[in-house]
Amino acid sequence: MSARLVCISGASGSGKSTLAAALKDHYEKAGKRVALFGADRYFRPVLPRMISPSDGKEYPDWNHPDSFDAAALLADLIAARDGGEYDLIFFEGVTVLCHESLRHAADAKIWVDASIETRIYRRIARNVAVRGLSVEEVGDYYLRCARYREKTYSLPSRVYADFTVNNEYGFDTEETAARLDRIIAA
Repeated sequence: MSARLVCISGASGSGKSTLAAALKDHYEKAGKRVALFGADRYFRPVLPRMISPSDGKEYPDWNHPDSFDAAALLADLIAARDGGEYDLIFFEGVTVLCHESLRHAADAKIWVDASIETRIYRRIARNVAVRGLSVEEVGDYYLRCARYREKTYSLPSRVYADFTVNNEYGFDTEETAARLDRIIAA
């Protein structure tokens, strides 16, 4: 039997990667062979460009559905699914649900939700610590570009999810896994 594919999406800072890692750990402890793919690994070397509606300047567009190579991600997912090495494969990203091919490949689709205040705080904390950006750089890009693009692409794609996990104050991995199991067991 082929592995089951589970898509996890949500706006930047919602907790997609955190939920994916927690679910991976949960299922591995239950004896499942699990893989995790992040769309961020598939960012294109040349990103789409956007004109910010807030200042009219051009910026690299990290939040456009074409910012990552969805076809390459899909090919890797299919190869992993059919390779016999895994029981369950999670893939996550801000705009993965924007791609019909990825939606149709998924056996289950989860949306991770958190308020805009929580998400911007997490985004700032992550990008300062991991990417070495200043608070001003992170906030400026978010306000000029990312917020606009998430309203255009990421947030509307939530309609494709099978269920939503609220991650305002954390999430219940056991409850999420139980909901997921009901979908992928069908």
